[in-house]
Amino acid sequence: MNKNFEWTRFCKVVRKDFNNIWQNAGTSLLIITLLPLAAWLLVWAFSGIDDVPAILPEVRWCFIYGVVVLASMVSPSRMYRTCNLPKEGIYFAMLPASKLEKYLSMLLYSIIVCPLLCLFGSIVLDYFLALLPFGPYSKWLWQTDHLADMLDSYHQLTAGVFPNVTEDTLIVAQTFTPGKMLLYVVIGYLHTVSLYLFTTTIFKKHKVLQTLLWTFLITFVLELIFLPIMTAMMLNGNLMDEMMAFADPIRSMNIAYSVAVAWSLVLTTLFFWWASYRLKHMKY
Repeated sequence: MNKNFEWTRFCKVVRKDFNNIWQNAGTSLLIITLLPLAAWLLVWAFSGIDDVPAILPEVRWCFIYGVVVLASMVSPSRMYRTCNLPKEGIYFAMLPASKLEKYLSMLLYSIIVCPLLCLFGSIVLDYFLALLPFGPYSKWLWQTDHLADMLDSYHQLTAGVFPNVTEDTLIVAQTFTPGKMLLYVVIGYLHTVSLYLFTTTIFKKHKVLQTLLWTFLITFVLELIFLPIMTAMMLNGNLMDEMMAFADPIRSMNIAYSVAVAWSLVLTTLFFWWASYRLKHMKY
C-alpha cells in the first residue's frame, strides 16, 4: 500500500467514515448526548412542582463538557471496533487508502467530529429544555453570571484587593491562572482520546469497560507502591519542615504544574504513536 498522503484519497476515507457514523456509533453518541436530560428529569421529579431548584448554567456547561469527554472515550471503540479483529478487520485493512490517511481520519473523528456532534446536540437539547415553562433550567446557557463573578473575584484576589485573604489561597490563585487551567483541560482531553484510541487497538471486546478497569487497576497498584513512600515522608516531620522552609511556594506549585503537564503530554504522545504503530503492524 502506498504510504504517501494524498488529499483526494484522504477525503474519500473521511467521507466513508462520516457515512458510517450512525451505523457504527449513532446509538451510543445519541445516548451520551441525552445524558443531561437524565439530570433534568431527576431534579424535576424529586422536587416540588412549584419549588424546583434551578440548575445553574455553569453546572450545565460541566454536563456538556462531560458529554464531550464521554464521546471522545466511546467514539474510537465504536467507530473502529473491527480495526484489530482477525476477520472483520480485513475490511479496514483493505480500504484503498494509505495507513497514514486512515489513521488521520481516525484522529479526526475521535478528537473532533464525534465529540463535536455531541457538543452541538447537547447545546440544542439545553436550549429546548430552557424553553419549557417548567423544570430546573430557568436561565439560558449563556447567562453565566456566577462565572463572571468568579472571574471578577479572581482578578481582585490576584490584585491584592482582598486584605483578609489567606496566603495559601493567594498562592493557588497566582499559580493556577485561567489560561493554565484551560491548557490543562485541553491536554487532559487529548490524553483521554489517545488512551481510548490506543486501547481500541488492544482489546477485542468491551473496549471502553476494559480500559476503565485496567486504568483503575494500574492506578491502584501505583498507589500501593508510592503510598508507603509518601507516608514515610509525611511522618518525617523534620525533613518536610526543612524542605518547605527553603521552598518558594509559588515556584514549587509552578514546577508541580509543569511536571503534570509534561507528563500528560508524554503519555498522550506515547499513546497516539503506539496506536499508529499497532495499526501499521496489525496482523489479520
